[in-house]
Amino acid sequence: MGRKDLRLQMSDSENERRPKRSNSCDGQEKISYLPEAILCHILSRISFKEAVRTSILGTRWKDLWAAMPNLEFDFKSMYYPNGRRSDSKEKLNEYMNFVERGLILRDGLNIKKFVLSCFEVSDFPSIYAWICNAITCNVQELEVRISVHPYAQLPWSLLTCKTLVVLKLSGRFVLNVPTNIYLPSLTILHLRSLVYLDDISVRKLFSSCPILEELEVVRSDWDNVRCFIVKVPSLRRLSLCFDPVSSEFKDCRRHKIVVDTPNLEYLKLCDHVSEAFLFNNLPYLVEADLDVQLSHMSSVFHSIFVRRVIELLAWISFVKSLSLSSGTLRVLGFFLGDDLPTFDNLVHLKLGIDRTQDWYWLPNLLVSSPKLEVLHFEEGLVDVKNPDDYDRHFRSMPSEVPECLLMCLKSIEICKFVGKADEVKLIKYFLKNATVLVNMTIWCHCLNVVWNIREKLLAIQDELCKSPRGSSACQIKFIV
Repeated sequence: MGRKDLRLQMSDSENERRPKRSNSCDGQEKISYLPEAILCHILSRISFKEAVRTSILGTRWKDLWAAMPNLEFDFKSMYYPNGRRSDSKEKLNEYMNFVERGLILRDGLNIKKFVLSCFEVSDFPSIYAWICNAITCNVQELEVRISVHPYAQLPWSLLTCKTLVVLKLSGRFVLNVPTNIYLPSLTILHLRSLVYLDDISVRKLFSSCPILEELEVVRSDWDNVRCFIVKVPSLRRLSLCFDPVSSEFKDCRRHKIVVDTPNLEYLKLCDHVSEAFLFNNLPYLVEADLDVQLSHMSSVFHSIFVRRVIELLAWISFVKSLSLSSGTLRVLGFFLGDDLPTFDNLVHLKLGIDRTQDWYWLPNLLVSSPKLEVLHFEEGLVDVKNPDDYDRHFRSMPSEVPECLLMCLKSIEICKFVGKADEVKLIKYFLKNATVLVNMTIWCHCLNVVWNIREKLLAIQDELCKSPRGSSACQIKFIV
């Protein structure tokens, strides 16, 4: 074989190994010629921002993003993903033009999910028109997060939309409920910082959602509601938060929460304003998260409010999982009675920390939870803001060990451990008396390096590992 023939053979071999560019281009062209429904399905697998970027791929892709089932116009993620802001006015105009163009290109095609999120926009007539446009496109999920100043009314057509399944509103929108309000398909409703016409408008809104399953409401100082009533037979998850933005908020009107939800399974209540709570029909409640306290409360009213919180605990005493915030525990610290409600089904308890009464009420709470399996001290055992100033003494546990320690308690988790004598004393009590304990996890406070107490904590670790244990199966996990 001559040298020329050998070069030809080697060249043919190299060509076989090289990728064929024409085939690759053909592949791209084949994708572009797929039906629009398939291309939209492909785009739906990536973020809306990335889908918009595909418009540079060619004429076939230029406006394809506008035909996607989900349109998510989030100003921050689209223009300032890293949090840095510049030329805000120019970007805002670009954003508004982009939304307008997207809806025009949509040309009435059905929308599954429509998101408007821009706290800089002030042109409410445009927002009003965009919401109306989405409604005419039979939108199923609508999420609007807009900072409206001072106030703006939502279109009435929104509250009579038969296709809406999910509705999430955030901003100072005035909710003036029409007489013909009806949301037959709505299952999820989130409301944040809205203004209501009056108490009746709230009741009317909820009663017009016959299959509502999830309700989340974050109330503000200006919401104009005194008695907040939730009466929804179909509701399964409820989250109510009323924590005034202004520290000077002192509304002289008496606020009250009324809940009648016979199928409720989850309750989160964060309320630092309401003075009374009335909960009826909670036979299926499984999990509750309570943060109830009053920022401004006279000494005369103090005992009355404490009694109302105890009654609230009695109404939710069927739960299997319970979380009590620091504020709630501070209220319980003033409870002078001997008996708390009995939590016959409670297996998981998460606690804040009472910075004024220490753990005075802890024995009663353990006695009232005979089936408790998991105990979590989420905020630690002492106030860690000024650990060197902590000079209180741990209140002794009763001589008779609570039933849950003898029969059920399997896991204890303690966060923000700083090594105070009272912390060690309480931990040793649990180790000695919890006869079926399997795991004891102790997370040291993240500032232990700053406080220069690492060596002290390691010494305490050795001390606890050598302390008597009621359960031979107990494993201590000490995380410095």
